[in-house]
Amino acid sequence: MADSPALPAEKDHVDDRALNKRVRRHVTGRIRDYYAITTPGVEEYCRQELIGLGIDPCGLSVGAGGVTFAGRLVDCQLANLHLRTATRILMRIDDFSATHLRRLEKKAGDIAWELFLPAGHIPTVKVSSHRSRLHHTEAIAQSIGGSIIRRLNADGGSPPSVFPQTLFVRVVKDRFTLSLDSSGEPLYKRGLKTGPARAPIRETLAAATLMAAGYDPRRPLVDPLCGSGSFSLEAAMMAKQMAPGVKRTFAFMDWPAFREGQWAFIKREAESNVQGLVQPLIYASDVDADACERLADTIAGNGLSDAVKVVQKDFLQCESDQYGGGTGLVAINPPYGIRIGSAKQADELFHNIGRHLVQRFKGWTVALIAPRPALAHGLPFSARRIPLLHGGLKLTLVLGTIK
Repeated sequence: MADSPALPAEKDHVDDRALNKRVRRHVTGRIRDYYAITTPGVEEYCRQELIGLGIDPCGLSVGAGGVTFAGRLVDCQLANLHLRTATRILMRIDDFSATHLRRLEKKAGDIAWELFLPAGHIPTVKVSSHRSRLHHTEAIAQSIGGSIIRRLNADGGSPPSVFPQTLFVRVVKDRFTLSLDSSGEPLYKRGLKTGPARAPIRETLAAATLMAAGYDPRRPLVDPLCGSGSFSLEAAMMAKQMAPGVKRTFAFMDWPAFREGQWAFIKREAESNVQGLVQPLIYASDVDADACERLADTIAGNGLSDAVKVVQKDFLQCESDQYGGGTGLVAINPPYGIRIGSAKQADELFHNIGRHLVQRFKGWTVALIAPRPALAHGLPFSARRIPLLHGGLKLTLVLGTIK
């Protein structure tokens, strides 16, 4: 007697099981290459963070603007949750050579996109091309996007999602590297702040600055031009051992390989490591009362009140003996450019900051962002200087100790 054909529901169930098996074999359980994008100049701090997460140092490779590491999908999730200096985490999907569109379409169409992308979702394709015969980025993006649509038998229109998917394509000397963004929103968007802020420094750069300065949570940190409080908030999460991504979502949460139960376990483990503090050792202040009020609300709303104290105060009223005795770290990102007015005003403020530090913070470590290299060389104390990029601006991180 012939077997009766499978009903549609049964066939879908069998197809789902087969797909899940392939996802476990090729995505979840497989060691793949990932790429942590960073601001140029802070790659080494990201490398150190990855090692701290248990990533094998032998599989790490540092390059300009990022760190490549090998791991499983769970390591990608941990990197998104815990890294303080990375901007986003990319999963390497494939790499191949192509010198014409027909071969590009063939190679892109051979990739098993159903293992990586949520059903019905076609990613935004972002392309950069250097020294390659295929150099028209829009044509490359359309070619790869069309191949994905044909592979998934999709109509090209993705349903709305809170986890938008982005495919990054880098072409160098005819070699294509395809990487799927696992982060979604850039990782410097921690999910702590609720409104816009004047002259903020990105959280990833603030964290790297604190690391470069050797921030010790057992000693005072003064953030006397706090603005939106990036230094204070990053220091508070470090002091409390709070994972910087615990308040937000990620693009990988919509992948076929994502398992809600496993992710809940990872987050519970991170949350169990959060430490309570006896008293605040982070002192944030600003002359702007509204900025102080917004920061105080952010601190209270995220359970950081045991780490940070906020007061309205002009920087020139700040003196080291107001912060519990002993010495610590002063972290400053002064306003500059259009945020303060003329270049002359910004320069004058910077020089006043340097003089006040020398007069009132003897013995303290200083981490100071200089908007121009000449300003960094004109400070009245010895320091080392680290070039940084922030929002297209060439800045200098000044690190020193007031003798």
